[in-house]
Amino acid sequence: MRANVGKTYVFGGTGPDSYDCSGLIQAAWKAVGVSLPRTSGQQYDATVRIAYEDLQPGDLVFFGNQGSRHVGMYIGNDQMIDAANTRRGVTVSDLTLAWYKQNLGGYGRVPATDV
Repeated sequence: MRANVGKTYVFGGTGPDSYDCSGLIQAAWKAVGVSLPRTSGQQYDATVRIAYEDLQPGDLVFFGNQGSRHVGMYIGNDQMIDAANTRRGVTVSDLTLAWYKQNLGGYGRVPATDV
């Protein structure tokens, strides 16, 4: 994930040069042999809900109703890596920022696999 920081945001982007939020998450998990669906809402459905207190690096942070608006990967210390928008691209974002707090949809953990 960190190697993608600074890359361009493109709606529908699945890499490797540009991403949208769910394309970035899908590519990151694919790199370690885990298949996730394409959209943030589908990724929300494919993960197990967890509490904020249980967040670990690699968990997903969703925004909007059932993850319908945005997704990022938690990296610790109230931060995530996400493909934010065309202005910011792939970046480290602070989860305490107003937009993220107001639009939080939940936290998800990718189910354990035999990777």
